Amino acid sequence: MVVNLNMSKYSIITLEEVSSTNSYAMDNIRFFDDKTVIFTSHQTDGRGRYDRKWIGDESENLYMSVVIKPKDIENYPFANLTQYLSVAVCSFLEKEFNLNPKIKWPNDILIDGYKISGILAESYIEKNKIKGVVLGLGLNVNLPFKTLEKIDQKATSLSVIKNKNYNVETILEKILDSFFENYNQFIKEGFIYIKNEYVNRCDFLGKEITIKEANLKKNYTALSIKDNGLLVVKDELENEIEIITGDILCTQI
Repeated sequence: MVVNLNMSKYSIITLEEVSSTNSYAMDNIRFFDDKTVIFTSHQTDGRGRYDRKWIGDESENLYMSVVIKPKDIENYPFANLTQYLSVAVCSFLEKEFNLNPKIKWPNDILIDGYKISGILAESYIEKNKIKGVVLGLGLNVNLPFKTLEKIDQKATSLSVIKNKNYNVETILEKILDSFFENYNQFIKEGFIYIKNEYVNRCDFLGKEITIKEANLKKNYTALSIKDNGLLVVKDELENEIEIITGDILCTQI
């Protein structure tokens, strides 16, 4: 384990290999300070939302988890953290690689319809009160095409898009810089601070979509994103419904 300190913003704990950065962070969160980052380029048992597996191989990719333990728990915008991170990652991909990333509700990041990054937040609760969050990110950096073919959903990586491999540590630092650049302002204002950026990157609004929650699939029309980050949809009976969670499985363009 290597600890790299950037006291003005965050500290990084680098692990040579770990089953899951989120699991490691959750297991040890009581010992970590706010803004501690757990990082590895080799994750053996990664997972996403609803315990889906994040497939990897011997290639170097980016797996990180940020421990969030703010002093002002009551007013912290926990519910919008994954959306804020998705905007920060999109901004990084635009600036560094001249890509045009899109966000699939609520926080998957796609390039030309192919998933390149996923985000998972897990709450740390004591005595029935939330005390913090572990915010996890997986980014396909050097994943080869042969591995991407094994993934059920369409996926891609930076190395496949750009036909070259990248230094994962450098990408980590730049993503963290993007995340923390406007972090304090996001804490103050909440989702409304990133709403325009988030909405502009959502290409499913105004379209027919299928959303899966647990094992239930329903068809809706995606209408808008509210100021608190919730998705507003219209069902087949013209009823407007606010969606808190769930995955968009498909859209009809």
